Parts: sequence; C-alpha cells; structure tokens
Amino acid sequence: MEEKSKKIQRMFDGIAERYDLLNRLLSFRRDVAWRKKAIELLEVKENHKILDLACGTGDMIGELKRQTKNTDIIGADFSKNMLFKAKRKQPDTMLLAGDAHHLPFKPESFDRVMIAFGFRNVTDKSKGLEELFRVVKPGGRLCILEFSQPEGFIFSRFYRLYFTKILPFLGGLISGNRKAYEYLPDSVYKFPPKQEYKKMIIESGFENVQFNPMTFGICDATICFK
Repeated sequence: MEEKSKKIQRMFDGIAERYDLLNRLLSFRRDVAWRKKAIELLEVKENHKILDLACGTGDMIGELKRQTKNTDIIGADFSKNMLFKAKRKQPDTMLLAGDAHHLPFKPESFDRVMIAFGFRNVTDKSKGLEELFRVVKPGGRLCILEFSQPEGFIFSRFYRLYFTKILPFLGGLISGNRKAYEYLPDSVYKFPPKQEYKKMIIESGFENVQFNPMTFGICDATICFK
C-alpha cells in the first residue's frame, strides 16, 4: 500500500468510534436515505452474492439486510478500527481486510458490488475500477455512492460554505480530528468531473453508466453495468 493510502487508512482508524454519529449529524440523516436509494438502484435479487467494499462500520450491510432476502453479503475495508466496529454491529457477516487496489477475491465473484463514500479515498481510481470490474459477474452491477458537487449558483455557494467551513469545525469538535473533516470536502472538490469520471468507468470495462443525483446533487449513486 502506498504512503498516501496508509495515511488515509490511519485517518479512518482514528475517527472510527464516532463515525456513525458524525455521519448522522453532518448529513442531517440524509445518509440513511441515500443508502436506501442506492440499494434500490442496484436491484438486488434473491441468492445474489454482494460485496460491500469500504464497508466502514457496517451501516450499508445493515441496510442491505433490511432490504434484501436470502443474499450472501461480504464486507471489506482497509481500516481495522472500522472493521472492529462493523463486527460488533454485524456479527453474523463475513468481514475482511481489503484494499480496493488489490481485492482478495476471484474474478466474477459477485452479482452486485457496493462502495459507499469510499471511492474518493482510492488513490489510483483507474486501478480501483479495474479491480471492481474484475470481481463483478457478467450482467452484474456496481454502485458507487459518493458525495458530489451540487449544481445551482445560490445553493452551491451555501453548500460550499457549510461543507468547507462549518462541517470541518463541527466534525473536529466532536471527533477530536479536524484534519479528517477538512480532508472530506477537499477530496470531494478534487474528485474527477462527471464526464472524466464516466470515461474512467467505461475504460475499466463497464458497458454503461447511470448517474442518479440526490438531494440537489450533494450525493450521487452511480450505477455501472457489466
């Protein structure tokens, strides 16, 4: 793992204990609705095998269990402290240490793959997409649920003020790690523009891409079809 990835890993290890509380507070609980919508868009069927990559503390796994029946869910994350917390919340789910650049799975292992609020942290995004494509079965789907930049002049200005000033202050106050919550808006504003992002996904092998903006474009559930 390269040094930049290790630094991000240590950062998430440091905020794992209060990660869920901060997600709820700082997103005004919209993160719950975003997860539900992302799962609907994945169109999970019975007996599907699902990978939740960058599973964090297990929130998406919990939502997948609520919305699906008779599925086999595996969670993977590169933060050991996030996995420790996920294991407490999801004791009956297989959880593995896994880096998006080198996934510990055979080709075409999963019918559906989810990565929620984690793709920004993949330092080599082209490599990460190639790995995600590799582990999805033919006819399968990948959902990348991620923060994005809202459109609209007035709303985007208010949002930028909240995202770059207020959120880091509150996140730092509650977690004791302001740098982690300064990293969040910085990583979002450095994320590739939509057309470049789409090109990367197609070049990795996926046949089609569908963007699904939510809450005025603050978040997007990108569905990639293999």
